[in-house]
Amino acid sequence: MKRSRVLIMLLMIMTVVVSGCGNGNGNGNGSESSSDNSSEAGGKTKVTFMTWEGQDMNNKIVEAMKTFEEQNPDIDVELIPSPIDDYGTKINAMISAKEAPDIFMVGNDMAINLGSDGVLYDWKKETDADPDFISQFFPGSVEAYSKDGKQYGLPGLLNVYGIFYNKKAFTDAGIAEPKAGWTYTEMLEAAQKLSNKDKKQFGLFMDAYDPFVFSLYSVSAGGAPFADSITDVTKVEISPQFIEGVELFKKYAQSGAITPPDYKVDNVMGIFKAGQLPMARQGQWVADDLIRNASDSVDWGFAPYPVVNSETSTLDAVGWASPATIKNPAAVWKVLKYLDGEMYTKVLPETPVAPAAFQPAAKAYFDKLNSSGHEDLAKGVESMLNADKQPIRFLESFSGKANPFVDATFKKVIKGELETSALNDMADKINNVISKK
Repeated sequence: MKRSRVLIMLLMIMTVVVSGCGNGNGNGNGSESSSDNSSEAGGKTKVTFMTWEGQDMNNKIVEAMKTFEEQNPDIDVELIPSPIDDYGTKINAMISAKEAPDIFMVGNDMAINLGSDGVLYDWKKETDADPDFISQFFPGSVEAYSKDGKQYGLPGLLNVYGIFYNKKAFTDAGIAEPKAGWTYTEMLEAAQKLSNKDKKQFGLFMDAYDPFVFSLYSVSAGGAPFADSITDVTKVEISPQFIEGVELFKKYAQSGAITPPDYKVDNVMGIFKAGQLPMARQGQWVADDLIRNASDSVDWGFAPYPVVNSETSTLDAVGWASPATIKNPAAVWKVLKYLDGEMYTKVLPETPVAPAAFQPAAKAYFDKLNSSGHEDLAKGVESMLNADKQPIRFLESFSGKANPFVDATFKKVIKGELETSALNDMADKINNVISKK
């Protein structure tokens, strides 16, 4: 049997003291220097790439990359695994020490911050020269890795957030199952009917209470978004529609229909799988576990996040970036394109955690969901991927100064500890921070 040249390299990690770049999501592994990582030896170019995935996923990626090496015998590919804990810190350290791999997994927030610091390779020339490839990504996903005319990476996987629900709970309560286009009021009224104070059961678990979640309500209702851009925010705004959404959720949170802010519980989806939670707002990735491990007695479904008028969804991307010091961009670009395309096409049917940002590769993900009997999940996720995209968080470095104002205000408004008017004061303080970025 031919020995694969794709190796998993275990690294000896050196601690490097680095002053502040990025958003603190990073990893300080030491590997070879960047000038060596994409080095040429014996007529072959070696390209290294790092992921934070677990061993099972990495093994599948390694297997998928064998085909790339067969198709490109002049390129050796080496996968470097890294735990997700302190990943950003490690990446920052490796970049500072010029020891970063040629490609590394990165969220679009970290890519924007590192790119703004001038330490990432700008793929603008390559993306402009390959319009057929770039045009096949889901709307807005490539732009999430771009700022000031520079392309700091490419998206790999996309996350959306919808409602997982227990079908039996809806049937027993005489409530119609949710479907695409259901409204916020329908969701919250269903949560009220499905809640049970005596059993301390909420009708809906909310995984997040922040302005970006409520911005979806505002935009769907025809109002302004909370933040006016995904990658280059110039202002935040509290619209009348935003206030309307806050007041609506405030009512149902205080009634016990939905989990309140700061509600803490271990293993939410374990409770859901046990049939003790009617609805949960979660990312699509929990479906992988539900498909494989949920009891047959738990008949579950999925609905997109609700609407007022039009469908909106947050843009949350995981992708790939490269350090500015790569020596063989052409070879690295070949690997990057394969990772986003053929690799995910091969891997996602076995681990359907998220749709690929590259639409031809995403088909493999949707086919797996459909073949598992969850057409509602496939349709719901795809619908949200094509919806009006809004920020999921502040991506830029000013977030460290802006977020404390959110933390000090937003949840207290939902709990009734502060008047809704406090949101305008919060916005004024954040805009002051933005004006100085």
